[in-house]
Amino acid sequence: MASVANLPSTPLSKSARGLFKTMEAIKGEADSTKEALLPKLKQALLAEKLDVKKLFESGEITGIKAAETIALRHDDILCALFKYTCEIQFPILEAGQAEHVALCAVGGYGRGEMAPFSDLDLLILNTAKSDTSRCEKVSEFILYLLWDMGLKVGHAIRTPEQSITLARQDETVLTALLDLRLLAGAPEPATELIQLLRKERTGAKTRAFIAAKLGSRDARHQREGNSRYVIEPNIKEGKGGLRDLHELYWISRFIYGGKKSKIEPPIKPHGVAAYLRLGLLDPSAAKRFTKAAEFLWQSRIHLHFLADRALEVLSFDRQDAMAVRMGYKQQYPEERVEAFMRDYFMTAREVGALTRIACAKLEEQSTLLLPHGLDRLLPTSRRGLKAPGFVLDHGRLDFVSARKLKNNPLLLLDLFRVAGNRNLDIHPDAFAAILKNMHLIDDDFRKNPKASEIFQDILLNSKAPGAVLKTMNEAGVLGAYLPEFGAIVGRTQFNMHHAYTVDDHTLALVRYLHDIESGERKREHPLTTAFIKEWDSRLRRMVYMACLFHDVGKGQGDQCIEGAALARDACRRLGLPDTEIETIAWLVRNHLEMSETAQRRDTSDPETVKTFARTVGSIARLQMLTALTCVDIRSVGPGIWNDWKGELLRQLYQGASMELMGEYEAIEHKAADKFIDTLSSELGPDYADASGSVFNALPAHYWQNYSEAEQLKHAAFFKDAELNSFPHHVETHLNTDIDITELWVKTSDRKNLFADLALAIASCGASVKGADLHTGDKGVVFNVFYIQNNEGLAFGRKNPRRLTDLVSATKKAAAGDVDKLKLPQTLPSRRAAAIPIHPRISIDQKSPTHAIIEVEGRDRPGLLYALASTLSSHDLSVNSAHIEVAGPKAIDVFYVDHEPDINLSNSSLNADLLSSLEGAQKNVA
Repeated sequence: MASVANLPSTPLSKSARGLFKTMEAIKGEADSTKEALLPKLKQALLAEKLDVKKLFESGEITGIKAAETIALRHDDILCALFKYTCEIQFPILEAGQAEHVALCAVGGYGRGEMAPFSDLDLLILNTAKSDTSRCEKVSEFILYLLWDMGLKVGHAIRTPEQSITLARQDETVLTALLDLRLLAGAPEPATELIQLLRKERTGAKTRAFIAAKLGSRDARHQREGNSRYVIEPNIKEGKGGLRDLHELYWISRFIYGGKKSKIEPPIKPHGVAAYLRLGLLDPSAAKRFTKAAEFLWQSRIHLHFLADRALEVLSFDRQDAMAVRMGYKQQYPEERVEAFMRDYFMTAREVGALTRIACAKLEEQSTLLLPHGLDRLLPTSRRGLKAPGFVLDHGRLDFVSARKLKNNPLLLLDLFRVAGNRNLDIHPDAFAAILKNMHLIDDDFRKNPKASEIFQDILLNSKAPGAVLKTMNEAGVLGAYLPEFGAIVGRTQFNMHHAYTVDDHTLALVRYLHDIESGERKREHPLTTAFIKEWDSRLRRMVYMACLFHDVGKGQGDQCIEGAALARDACRRLGLPDTEIETIAWLVRNHLEMSETAQRRDTSDPETVKTFARTVGSIARLQMLTALTCVDIRSVGPGIWNDWKGELLRQLYQGASMELMGEYEAIEHKAADKFIDTLSSELGPDYADASGSVFNALPAHYWQNYSEAEQLKHAAFFKDAELNSFPHHVETHLNTDIDITELWVKTSDRKNLFADLALAIASCGASVKGADLHTGDKGVVFNVFYIQNNEGLAFGRKNPRRLTDLVSATKKAAAGDVDKLKLPQTLPSRRAAAIPIHPRISIDQKSPTHAIIEVEGRDRPGLLYALASTLSSHDLSVNSAHIEVAGPKAIDVFYVDHEPDINLSNSSLNADLLSSLEGAQKNVA
């Protein structure tokens, strides 16, 4: 906090004097004066902004210098306006009376750093000697002009006593006052407030302030995804962003700004000279600190200028333009974005490491113990530490001597083994020692069998392996020890499907696998939880290794093939047995196979199950692949996993396991007449009589798709249709257990039926996730659609009225009455449009009359309708449809029947399907 002596004097700068000179001739009533002043103030503001923009974008000033310059330019305008208001518009009438009103900057403006569209945080101070009426007039005149200029102003009008009272009640007010800076007016009120603030630095209040800052930091991180590696990060508020640098600044400023403190606190969050003077950073760390702050400020200022407004999130649609502005010159947008964002994430990691080091020094130098939480990851267990080479310092694990690392480099890994086995925080000094000795992790270190033993112990026996590996990654150790993993650290996935970088996504797999092992995910994964309990250490090691290496092939061509080769190399270096290495490589090579089969293929089709079972080859591999698939889907991002996907995986697992045990062929798919006997005995002859004609008409694959319990429910549905002579019968069945709504449709076959039903569903805002379509004798149709809302929840679970509307629309569509059915209007998404989607058509001719058509392209409302219409126009009958949406990409798979003389390899079908997809491209252009 600035001392009283450091309060700036009030004479105007040259620029402010020039502005005041253009203003002083304007006199009159307040309203007319404001009207005359406003164009001049707007012109001055615009000129200043354009000048800073030119200097910054030409590279004449740095990002940090630009932030300071923007604040100074606002100072000029504010000081000139205050002088005009107090001397010309509302002058003091009594001769010799002094000015008692002070115009102060607080918050970011008070720190003297602003982005182009930052808020102006102002505090107008008065005292008991002030003319309250005049103070209000001055404040109102200034504020209304600032608002009319288009500035966003945060303001308060208080006395010093009122300010300190509020600061004691609200940590955010206290934090803003730490940056109090007198702009113009009387220095006495600001002097008084600073003196009051200096008295607040008692030990208890300092501890309370630090605890409050840490609490607000944790809440802020949670709001922004609680990761440094969120794919669309918030430069200001996100983890590893500018606010984290500010937290260190505020804490150190509070500690060293007390009444008895003889040490001058830091004045700027990025003022490394102060941190060097205070001993919080060494020269090497200070350079890294400046580099990180500069990168973040450059990014933030470029983003404001690019968006022409106050925008802090690096969204997909702006990342390429930002990469160009930041000087990345790669040929393709994806390459530019990846290079820029990787540097961003490395900077965010640096911010975490540097603030951790500085906070440790704060703890050492102050008389108080900083609360745990500055680098908290795990609960602490401190008793009976018996680990040579390590010591507990305030409950955190540290090296006994960093000098011993040179003679025993394995301590670099063993630190994390001890911490993981005992749930210990790691001392920031240990991280600093690691950074200085990272060169010790060389090829000999990586090939050391003892290092492999330690690493495997970390992976398999830590209390929370995901958290330990995340800490290793933050420290740079994990990527140094496993170069294959190091290649994906900070790597972005330029899509809207994945929420995190590749490395953060990978470590989430380890975390979720451990959760399933410990039984914490039993509700969502009952099957996987059950069989994992039976695994021995060998199976566990293979799956954990597969989690760690499953995505190391990203950016290397075919990610699965390249990833398997890299995993094989890494596991050989770790000294694993050959049989385990091959299994791990197989898991990496096939880690997408189960999810793609479950979501894009008909798992009731025996051929699908047999093909998948042949790929897997054994129950052990099936279990390992199932576990890997579950945690992979869960780790993509919030809301990606749902119970419907879990149900699809369970169906595939059960079919494949029975096939592998030789029991799949033994399943007897009941014929209609045999089931009708069962139906008669279970529900009575009236059900059999009323629904028998429908069951007798249904095709063979109906009997393969559903269990007897489901068929009994269908019987009641068919009975209603027959007894009431409904030509088109529709019902919805909401299944909240797996978050899916089933839409049942019984009707008569006709051309374009499937397309019209798809239109009806889309018109109601529902999204089809799958469809079983059964067309039997005499044109009997029974279709089951599996639908959700755009949040991945069962459609209608929040608003049952939507189910009523869906039934009505579907009945109209079944009858061919679709003229009034309209697709919902949606605004084009710039974020989605920024993701490149390459349309793809794949046709797998399974027999002369049966094929599987896979279509991949940009998703949009009504896409399924467009594709279904195209298939119908080519006389293709759809038996089932399977829909997967990954961000802006849709993968739609259709099982179709056709006459033998129809040639699916002809170019017209491909062209028409591509045309349907191109309609989606145009929709977002």
